[in-house]
Amino acid sequence: MEKIKYPVYDYIKFIWKKKLLLIGFTILCMVIGAALSYARPTVYTSTALVFTGNGNNDELSKPDLITSRYKEELPDEFKSSLNVKADPFQITLSLSGADKEAVETNLNKVADKYTNDLKEDFDDLNEAMDNYKNALEEKVKKTEESITQYEQLIQETSNDSKLISYSEILINKMDMVDKYRADFHEAEYDLALLEAPKKSDVKTIQSSNNNLLKNALLAGAFGFQLMLVLLVLWKYIINARRALSQRQE
Repeated sequence: MEKIKYPVYDYIKFIWKKKLLLIGFTILCMVIGAALSYARPTVYTSTALVFTGNGNNDELSKPDLITSRYKEELPDEFKSSLNVKADPFQITLSLSGADKEAVETNLNKVADKYTNDLKEDFDDLNEAMDNYKNALEEKVKKTEESITQYEQLIQETSNDSKLISYSEILINKMDMVDKYRADFHEAEYDLALLEAPKKSDVKTIQSSNNNLLKNALLAGAFGFQLMLVLLVLWKYIINARRALSQRQE
């Protein structure tokens, strides 16, 4: 009668016999992972929050464009670590490196440059809106003066055709002045809502120079899987050699 074979059980049995090797290698990898954690340098991350106010445009509001524009202000070792995050009405700039003072100095430099550019854009917008408001105010004033003139003409004229013409012009002028007043008040309101950009103080945090438990567990899991694969391969080679030996006999 042919002997029944249980290859899976055979592999499990072999691995169980080598369990000390499996456990030992896993522990060794955990120790190595923990040791490497302490070898990582301390990293400082500085963050600056910039309130954009109303002074922004695509180039000053999209993270990718901000990054590409302002990383040129940084030394080469910091260019890749510049990170920009956009939220409604605010931009968060962050920079990382091993030298705390250098990180803070360079982030301040970028944040100040960005804030100043926003302020220039804000000043242009503020000036344009102020000019628009003043122009509307002037239109209201001139239209009101014109209305007064036509009201006087209507009172003085006795010509029916002229009276009709002046009345039509007066009605048109009154409609226009109402529109100008509405636009003026809207522009005045929008101007009052304008807020200038401003930068918050730079804050720096020290990232953990090691994640001991996390790195040890990851290294242990890697070591366990690697040794498991090696044990299966070892058992496969043993079985293959045994089968080849039996054929030769």
